[in-house]
Amino acid sequence: MQTPRNQFGFTLLEILVVLILLGIILSVAVLSAGGGKEREIEQEVQRMVQLIHLAKEEAILNRQELAVKFSPNAYEFLRLEDEEWIPYTENRLFYQRELGEEYELRLLQDGISVSLQEEDAGRILLLSSGEMTPFELYFGLWNSESQFHLIGNALGEITVEHPRDLNHV
Repeated sequence: MQTPRNQFGFTLLEILVVLILLGIILSVAVLSAGGGKEREIEQEVQRMVQLIHLAKEEAILNRQELAVKFSPNAYEFLRLEDEEWIPYTENRLFYQRELGEEYELRLLQDGISVSLQEEDAGRILLLSSGEMTPFELYFGLWNSESQFHLIGNALGEITVEHPRDLNHV
């Protein structure tokens, strides 16, 4: 009978399993870390869409008129009180969102560009009837082709076109 020899090192199978596991871990790390600014923009766009939907529901439930006011690098929620628009502070979710200087917002209503510099311009109304001011909003980085296109209709539905989708149309 032969006696087993002392084995040193790893078998080929063990080395292959370790390499496969390392490959999977590295690919997950690269996918989750990739995207940088574009991923940040995408998250902000999704947050904005969800907040607009939530504000629309608040307007219906509380029977009050709300609005989203866009400025060049920010957006905030307002409510109509005594024929004057004031910041909506009843819900902490609707605080003013400041965006960095590198971001660009362009708002169109009825196909016409709206100035975001003026005090009384750049509003999307969210009415207690469930209706909303139709709009188009371009959101992205300055001097970048990577911009999201948000389209809102009078029924309060919002669609988002991603830059990758726009390149394939």
